[in-house]
Amino acid sequence: MEAASYINQFQSKIVCFYFDCGNIMEYGWPDHWIKILGTRIAKVHIKEYSRKIAEKQGRGAGYGVKLLEGDVNWPAVMKALDDIGYNNWTTIEQPGGDSAEGLKDLYNRLTKIHAS
Repeated sequence: MEAASYINQFQSKIVCFYFDCGNIMEYGWPDHWIKILGTRIAKVHIKEYSRKIAEKQGRGAGYGVKLLEGDVNWPAVMKALDDIGYNNWTTIEQPGGDSAEGLKDLYNRLTKIHAS
């Protein structure tokens, strides 16, 4: 994969990949990318994407779904992260954190993802 080769060219441990599960859905499956990138991944963004909505309404519309309501296979993503020994932060990159109720919903969804 070109992304892994590109990072390798720098021959430096400080050049790494900020992996976004939702963005990658436009190009492939996150769990496949995680396996290839391996320890080159420094941080993970938790974001949802719906290919079905993107096909009907345009690419950008695919991001307009809540966590767990799109096409990201979260159990496969979490297994792939476990398999490469990832033990760093995950960051939610989703709307909804502008109220106490929204934050609680995001927390509950992220908890389900991490448990999958």
